[in-house]
Amino acid sequence: MLVTNGFFFDRHPDLPATLVDTNCRLEVSQHGTRQPYMDRFNAVKRTVWQWRADYPAIRIKIRQSHRGWMRQYRVEDGKPMPFDSNLESAYRVCMQKTCTQLFRERLWKCPALAYFALMQQRLKLETIPAWQLFRDYKACPASASDEELQTFVEAKAIPQCGLCPSNRVPFKHRDPTQSGKI
Repeated sequence: MLVTNGFFFDRHPDLPATLVDTNCRLEVSQHGTRQPYMDRFNAVKRTVWQWRADYPAIRIKIRQSHRGWMRQYRVEDGKPMPFDSNLESAYRVCMQKTCTQLFRERLWKCPALAYFALMQQRLKLETIPAWQLFRDYKACPASASDEELQTFVEAKAIPQCGLCPSNRVPFKHRDPTQSGKI
């Protein structure tokens, strides 16, 4: 299964044929409902409808991801701060545990880890010791051996899971097409 928001389908013209050839299901994740976002997302849906017409064997699902957002960190003095959770409990309630990310030619256990460096840089979190465990995380490189890749794929809860909530904390996602503070 390949999950994407679909915003860059134009960069991958061979994607529908590849999905059919590899018997890979495509799930397009909808991240909001506000009009500016929906204008862009409706273009994505038109693309997948065309792919369905052109490639009858393609398997595509639209995910309503925005319906189940949960808070991944606390906010203190305007800064995101990690939770201090039991890692097994946090893993059990995690909605991202099946969302391995391919980012910068590496596999990351979840989106929170994959994009932490971007959040850290943007929000100037480098001096906050509570985030050190995220900084220490090592993603699985393209050069990984088969054994290393198997270990990565089979791993369940990892130490970094303890920085996420152990209980679902509902979160209303802002319009992802708009920039702004956390």
